[in-house]
Amino acid sequence: MRLIFSILYFLILSLVVSAQKFDTIYHSVVTNGFISGMQKSWKEKKNEYHFIYYDNDRGRGLDIKEIVTTDDNGKIIAVTTTGVDYFKSPYSASFSIVGDSAVWTLNGVRKSQKYANEIYTTTSAPGVRELWIHYLQKQPDLRAPELPDDTIRVTQPVVHNIPYLNRIVTLKFFSRPNGYTWMTDDLHFFATIGRNGGTILSGYEPLTDTLFAIQESLSTTNNVEELKKLSWPLNKHILIKNATLFISSTAKVKQNMSVEIVEGRIVAVFASDIKSILADTIIDAKGKFLMPGLWDMHCHYQRSDGPWYLAGGVTHVREMNTTPWRLVYQKQINANELLGPDISYTSGLIDRRNPLQVPEGKIVSTLEEAISAIDIYKEGGYNQIKLYSSLKPEWVKPMIDHAHASGMRVSGHVPAYMSAEQAINWGYDEINHSNQVFMNFMGPDTLASNGFARVIIPALLSGTIDLNSKQVRSFLKLMKKKGVAHDPTLRVQESIYTESQGDTSKMYKHIFKWRPEVPIIKNSSVAKEEQKAAFRASFKNCMKMVKLMYDQGILLVAGTDGGQAIALHRELEIYNEAGIPANEVLKIATYNAAKDCGLENKLGQIKVGRTADLILIDGNPAKNISDIRRVEWVIKNGRMYSPKQLYASKGWKYYY
Repeated sequence: MRLIFSILYFLILSLVVSAQKFDTIYHSVVTNGFISGMQKSWKEKKNEYHFIYYDNDRGRGLDIKEIVTTDDNGKIIAVTTTGVDYFKSPYSASFSIVGDSAVWTLNGVRKSQKYANEIYTTTSAPGVRELWIHYLQKQPDLRAPELPDDTIRVTQPVVHNIPYLNRIVTLKFFSRPNGYTWMTDDLHFFATIGRNGGTILSGYEPLTDTLFAIQESLSTTNNVEELKKLSWPLNKHILIKNATLFISSTAKVKQNMSVEIVEGRIVAVFASDIKSILADTIIDAKGKFLMPGLWDMHCHYQRSDGPWYLAGGVTHVREMNTTPWRLVYQKQINANELLGPDISYTSGLIDRRNPLQVPEGKIVSTLEEAISAIDIYKEGGYNQIKLYSSLKPEWVKPMIDHAHASGMRVSGHVPAYMSAEQAINWGYDEINHSNQVFMNFMGPDTLASNGFARVIIPALLSGTIDLNSKQVRSFLKLMKKKGVAHDPTLRVQESIYTESQGDTSKMYKHIFKWRPEVPIIKNSSVAKEEQKAAFRASFKNCMKMVKLMYDQGILLVAGTDGGQAIALHRELEIYNEAGIPANEVLKIATYNAAKDCGLENKLGQIKVGRTADLILIDGNPAKNISDIRRVEWVIKNGRMYSPKQLYASKGWKYYY
């Protein structure tokens, strides 16, 4: 393990040794190779299991205590969870069986339904999975009904004998549709591993990467089968006629247009009433809206994201922290071995080693290590460097200069205790997130942007910034002069600043009927009651700032920072609500994205000679941006996709 965590590591290890007498088990939370938290679990009395779990993610993260009770057959029949959520707001949840009803609460929101012997799995501590698996092992086909209206199931375990410290560790690997669990040979919880790390039995932390690699290798066959099931190859010669065509470079629309495609490449674009072409396949668009595929310019890609992105018409993403595994995904997608949007631009993330470090990327202790990290990313074929919040200000300009000399762009957060204006003058090509811009106007005492301050302070104070002030206007002129782009991620700010406990997420406003369950409800709020007005005012100013940038001709690109196409659609709506015309919003999500990546001569437009990368919209999002959700079909990389079919594979309905 890293030196910075050696003391914590040996402390936990000593606790493990001394605690075994009392059947207390310790697991480490490992993030990007560092110990960032712990799970402690023990059995208090018959069928009653206790868990304490905490994680530190840049000053945020869960910190909870959970008590789980099972019946004699091992089924969970009661749960209580107390503590704080990811944003350190009070968190409480419970589940119980009252008479013939199942009753569960989440931060005071109560739900119930007639109890029909289902299992409850909405728990926080990873170790509770052990109880699910014990119960499912007793059920036919290893499956059982799950509250509120689903089925939980696992596969038969796959045994792996893994070398570790001159011995063999025997583990059993269980997979289910939404995750994986590693158990010991005698079926006790060992680990759950994700892309950045996971929770693993203390003393076995170095196995984290090994277990993740095994998970990924086991998924390859399923990936190809899924792609073949949910798409089909394009015929050699296709004609799409009678389309309303979006010209993304100018944000203009042309009526009654045809696009001819031969072997996956656009060979002609012409007015439908001029001529007719014989083709293997003729698609009559009937006036529907034909446009380039959308881009998510702030993505943290996971293998499972693919269907959700393509169902929403997203055919390209810019990955903002490209790991070696994401490079594997990139190659698999390009080879049509994995279903998903093309990972068309890659970023190497760098942060400084400290308790508030980013949970991904390369973590460095010196400027020399930072320069070396840039070289490693360059050798790996990465397109840009993303600088993060804990870097020392005096490192920033040398890092930018070195990246530029290597032919790489520089994007990122504004590191703590420096301003966005400094970042621009020192050579930033792009600033990510609206809050990073607003902190430029809040003074040196508020610039601790490597912790929770970067969330709470802009939420409280952005609404007080005079956007007509000389300081703001000068800053925007500087951005324009230096050619600095901006990736606002306003849907993140909207969620934090305007949605409170009990609210339905605005991302789901237009599609709540598609979901197989109730709309997503906010479980907590960053804002205290007395802060909500300030938060709402701040979000209004965020929207106004984006409109001012558009008016100044600053290059805007649309990213989600997670949430897939559903989040991107909401991001685009917010830009339109801010006053940017809908057709110009579509340009932001297509042509601007390709231009920001230096790929406008290859991607982002429907032009002769380009690979067919198209989506057909049942509506006109150039007039009504909300129509962007009504994607009828998607063409990319020589294959065609039906969003309705993609959603159905996840148990969702669609607009038709």
